[in-house]
Amino acid sequence: MGRGSWVVVGGMYSKDEIFKWVVEILAREFGFASEQLRPETHLIDDLDMDSIDAIDMAVRIEEKMKLSLSEDDLKSILTVQDAVDLIHGRLE
Repeated sequence: MGRGSWVVVGGMYSKDEIFKWVVEILAREFGFASEQLRPETHLIDDLDMDSIDAIDMAVRIEEKMKLSLSEDDLKSILTVQDAVDLIHGRLE
């Protein structure tokens, strides 16, 4: 996995860069406008994502970040920020 334009802080991705990547995935893969994706954006209530979308997003996270997400991990992702925090926590 190339780090491209990602900012690495102390050998880790910054939360800002993870946020940008999550927004990029949601915009490109699910067709959401980047402007509507903020940290507090709720994936179900605001974006109408369903369980299939959540699994699809998890697969993208797992592939890109080389992480393995459990069912409990998926249940904990309610907002864009939740996804960022989970990824950041796993990469520390």
